[in-house]
Amino acid sequence: MKILFALLLSTLIAVPSIYNSLEGDKKQKSLYPPGYVTIANVTHKNEKFNVVTLKREGNKIKAKYFVAPMNGKSVSERYKSWSNGKDGNIVLVSSGTYMDGSKAPVGFSIDNGIIVNSTLRDSDMDALVIVYATGGVVCSNLKNADLTIKGRKYDLRGNGRDLAEFKTWAEDEEATVFQTHLLVYNNKLTISSINSSTNVARRRFLAVGKDEDGKLVHMIVQCPNACTLYEGANKTFNFLREKQSMDITFMINLDTGYQDVFKLYNEDGTINSAIYGEKDLSVAINLLAYYYE
Repeated sequence: MKILFALLLSTLIAVPSIYNSLEGDKKQKSLYPPGYVTIANVTHKNEKFNVVTLKREGNKIKAKYFVAPMNGKSVSERYKSWSNGKDGNIVLVSSGTYMDGSKAPVGFSIDNGIIVNSTLRDSDMDALVIVYATGGVVCSNLKNADLTIKGRKYDLRGNGRDLAEFKTWAEDEEATVFQTHLLVYNNKLTISSINSSTNVARRRFLAVGKDEDGKLVHMIVQCPNACTLYEGANKTFNFLREKQSMDITFMINLDTGYQDVFKLYNEDGTINSAIYGEKDLSVAINLLAYYYE
C-alpha cells in the first residue's frame, strides 16, 4: 500500500511539471513593449492577408539571420542558444530562403562574417540581402550593380575585385548575407508569370520600406490561399501599395516549402495562430528572427 501511495504521489507531482513545460512553450517569460508590432488580418479585393508590421524607428526591433549550421550546431540549436538570453523579447522566427538537395544555402551567403557559399548566382537571384550585426536589413539589385557601402558602389557580378573586397568587408563587419529572388524593388514588380514557378502553395513574403507616415517598417505578409509565386507576389504588391500605402524598397520570398517554420508572439507573450508554420523548428535549414532590444 505504501508503494502504491508513493507511486500515486509521484505521478501527481509530475503532472504539473509536464503542464508547466508545455505552457512554457506557449508563452514567453516576459513581454516586448507594445507599439512596435502590429498583427492584423486584412481583406483586399476579396483576398485575405495576414500581416505583421514591425516598426524599425528607433532601432528597437532588430533582425537576426542564421544561414547554416556552424561549429557542430544545427540552425535550430544555434537559434535556441541565441534566444535563451532574450526571454520575452522574441517577436517572431521564420524560415528564410532556399536550400539545395544537400540542405546547403542556395547562392552567395555569409553567416556572421563567415563565408558559407562563395558562389554568386548569375541570373535567377537578383536580391543580395545584408543583415547587419546591428539588426538592420538592406537589399540591393545585383542586376543594377547598385550595392553601395560607405558611398562606394560594388558590381559583384561584373567585377571580381569588387566581389573580393565585399567579402572582406562582410568578414570585418560580421555581416550576414544571402542571395534570393527579388520580387519587388523600388515600387516595381520584378517577377513575371514567365519566370515564376508554376508550383501552387500558400506564400509568405518580407517587404521593407516606409509606411504612409514615412516611417521605416518591415512587413511580413502571408497569403493563406494557395497560389504560384508570381500570383502571390503580384497580389501582395498591390495590397501593400493600395491598401497599406507602403513605399516598398524591396520584397523577397520566405520559404513555405520543406522548411515551413514560423512562430509569432503576441505582446502578452502568447503564440499568435494567425500566421504559423507547418513544420517544427528542428527542420529549419536557415532562420530569420525579429526581436526587441
